[in-house]
Amino acid sequence: MIKLTPHALIRMQERKISFDQVEEVIKNPEEAVNVKHGRKASYRRYGDKFIVAIYEEDNGDVKVITVLKVDERRLRRYGFSRI
Repeated sequence: MIKLTPHALIRMQERKISFDQVEEVIKNPEEAVNVKHGRKASYRRYGDKFIVAIYEEDNGDVKVITVLKVDERRLRRYGFSRI
């Protein structure tokens, strides 16, 4: 089950990112990496941008902390290498 934090919901609205896109990023990422605080980050390309989801996993549940819409340069800064 995918749950969204209030922060993630706000960022999705600001960045015009749908729940379906977030779900796709988490379930079928182009790449997923471990990031700070035991969290994971995954991404998928949508048009000329990449959508990144930062999330925590707990017993099969996923809690989305935030979502981003970034370019390739910023994506590399997050530690992704399969761009």
